[in-house]
Amino acid sequence: MVRDNGSRSKNPPVLKAIVIGGGIGGLTCARACLDQGIKVELYEKRDFDSMLSGPGGIFIQQNAMRVYELLWGGSIHTHLYEQGGKILKGGFFDHKGTLLYLNSPSFVQENDLGVCILRPELQKILYNSLPEGTVQNNSELVDFEETTEGIRALFKDGRVAIGDLLIGADGLYSKVRARLNGKEKQESPIYSGMCCWRGTFLASNLPLDKRYSWGEFWGCGDRFGYFHVGGDRFSFYAFRNTEAGGSDHLAGGAKKVLKSMFSHYTEPIPAIIESLDEEMIYRDDIFDRDPPGVQWGKNRVTLIGDAAHPVQPNLGQGGCMAIEDSFELVKQLVISENRCKDIPSQLRRFEQSRSQRLEKIFTASRQIGKLGQTDTIIGCFLRNWIYRLTPTWLGDLQFKWLFDYQPKSQF
Repeated sequence: MVRDNGSRSKNPPVLKAIVIGGGIGGLTCARACLDQGIKVELYEKRDFDSMLSGPGGIFIQQNAMRVYELLWGGSIHTHLYEQGGKILKGGFFDHKGTLLYLNSPSFVQENDLGVCILRPELQKILYNSLPEGTVQNNSELVDFEETTEGIRALFKDGRVAIGDLLIGADGLYSKVRARLNGKEKQESPIYSGMCCWRGTFLASNLPLDKRYSWGEFWGCGDRFGYFHVGGDRFSFYAFRNTEAGGSDHLAGGAKKVLKSMFSHYTEPIPAIIESLDEEMIYRDDIFDRDPPGVQWGKNRVTLIGDAAHPVQPNLGQGGCMAIEDSFELVKQLVISENRCKDIPSQLRRFEQSRSQRLEKIFTASRQIGKLGQTDTIIGCFLRNWIYRLTPTWLGDLQFKWLFDYQPKSQF
């Protein structure tokens, strides 16, 4: 893949954005800025290798793929299809393998399918879409301050970045968000009551049902899922109701814990776990924060992605919302006749335009999480019974509003 050399916009740069955070949202936002002729500098506190790493895979659903179809001349969209696995037919099952709900993109055009891809591969695609020198690693933000002409970002090593606006894309424990609230550290997020194990495996010689590109199996208080991320590779995730701050070390390691936890599940779950490399299993507690309302930035500063509105991963929309945010933010900066003139007002319009959709996704994700993590026998029976009786068309209709998002290519 050849690195990009700069902006694809015919308009000369009219302002400069400082982006804090080199995750999916930050890298996507930088590319969106360049496409509209906005200068951008991205600062990431991690080193280069750490920035381009990450456990397991990620869903890039249809709504987010439509954004990538418009960025970098469509090249990101193309690379995702080439390297990832298209989201095809999949289903929800109980722990014995009984089908509860089948999802099939029968009426979705081939070039409008979502994609699952390994996080490091997505990060590399996004990084390579930016001109050399755009991303500055080992750059830890400590504070920012507004001036009469713009904003100054101050870094731990003494460097100072000057721009017209600052975009916090620095995740759940956002330093930008903390400083917006006058604090050194962000307030603790809300624990979901469950932790997640993630990783990858090869499908060779495993009893996977070839009809499905993904599957999720529900027990009582736990669930296990897997999805195709390209080639012979799959990513898995496993959720379990538990207290925060747990560790697998004293129990003999993550693989041993997973084998015990899911021993009563039908194949292919035990076979998948048996195939895992202990060193490639990652465990994280799952957190979110309450929706931020209609405004979460101030003056020339705003937030995108998990820095603004972290959600539980039950809809596969966390990264997708950061991608949408990036596009909609840049759109608000350039859409008006006063292009990039009244930056604070344009940032507030961006936040207001996103608030209702984000709150719906937050609510839906929490609700699905509660269903998936039901841990009583009666509750699990009722949940599975309802899902088996729900027609596919009704389930699809329930989330039509989510996947029908259409970014406008012309501002």
